[in-house]
Amino acid sequence: MMDHKALYEVFQEIVVEFSEMAPTNMDEFESKVHSAIHRLGECLIEWKLNDWNKVLREETCQECGSKVENRKRKRQIVTLVADINYERYMSYCPGCGNTEYPLDKALGLRPFQRASSNVEELIALCGASWDYRESEYILKKLLGRHCMSHEAICEKTNEIGKESAKEFEGSKIESLEGDKVAQGDYFEDMELWEGPPERIYIDMDGVMINSRDNPERMEGKVAIVWSERELVKEDTYFLKDKRYMGSFSDTERFYWDITAEVYRRSGGEIDEAESLIRGDGASWIRSFQDRHMPRSRYILDYYHLCERVKECLTSVIDERKRCSEEQRSIMEYLNSDDVEGALDHIKKLKGRYRRKGKHYALERLSGYIERNREGIWYKEAREKGISIGTGSVEKAGDILICRRMKLRGMRWSRAGADAVLNIRILVANGEWDQFWRKYKSA
Repeated sequence: MMDHKALYEVFQEIVVEFSEMAPTNMDEFESKVHSAIHRLGECLIEWKLNDWNKVLREETCQECGSKVENRKRKRQIVTLVADINYERYMSYCPGCGNTEYPLDKALGLRPFQRASSNVEELIALCGASWDYRESEYILKKLLGRHCMSHEAICEKTNEIGKESAKEFEGSKIESLEGDKVAQGDYFEDMELWEGPPERIYIDMDGVMINSRDNPERMEGKVAIVWSERELVKEDTYFLKDKRYMGSFSDTERFYWDITAEVYRRSGGEIDEAESLIRGDGASWIRSFQDRHMPRSRYILDYYHLCERVKECLTSVIDERKRCSEEQRSIMEYLNSDDVEGALDHIKKLKGRYRRKGKHYALERLSGYIERNREGIWYKEAREKGISIGTGSVEKAGDILICRRMKLRGMRWSRAGADAVLNIRILVANGEWDQFWRKYKSA
């Protein structure tokens, strides 16, 4: 442990070192300064920890007033400055059996905490942003030393990501599922938007990643809720008030996250607001609408529909020119909101072929259009200035999931994927700092 004299000697050594230092390049000079800051910082921390440990030493138990036994116990903690080894008192009361570490309590350290809160925050943000081995390297560069293995980074990221899920609106609402009165009160207490927007868009999509638990891939569900957009260049819009949601394992929480956001935006009048759910026709999207927002309108994503029609006809018609003509004919019906006309055209097309494979492809296309006929009203939407494409949610899936979890060789457990996704959602929504202040003070 350092005393005042030893601290002064370290400072003097640094001053002399820099006084005698010859001109050098900026990189070397910066490294020297960084090293000096670490040396001085380590001394300062150890000196103050030793000082505080003496001040906080307890002689009598706060509970029963008995005389306590104080024994010194070693501990190591990773900080932004250095890996600190220090001794602190363990106060044990023979009377009531209480055991406390006064210094750890004052520092806000948990019993098995290996790193300071500042370092834990860096670990979680690195683990949610890069491969765990890359995170190990980046932390080494940031802190100027190796202090955490990739296994430890993975473990801490999962721990923090799991905790962050408890702060999502959907988790709090889902926890009240057995008490509808309390659930209703929760919605009543929400801070609502003033002056609800003209329309509320709910864009939803699924993203597949490799699963560690079985050979099958697993789907992560993502959504983006927004109301206003701004044209930044031709055919490119910026969503001014977007909010991200997502989950790999808790679909119900995910649904409540969306519902709560729409409720807030609508000023508490969720059934009166013009809410538009847009997606690719997946059953879980329609399930969300049926259970949580039955008065909203559904729009089948225009791009997905065009791709479905093109994919089907390409497998049925070999001649490219004729395939394009048939595709154009079907889309003309659908662009005019004439679903029956499109289905009749496909039925007639089916009559021209005998092969079962081509019949099957055309039947699948008919089934897809039939299941989503409620979402095909593009002519009306265009007339009202309503967007009919969900490029925004595909971008959200890329930002929240693909850039971190869909890289070569990666396989995920649902719990691990959820943990990383939760952290990335908080960062994307600008809510990380709020969560972290609450987490580290818990």
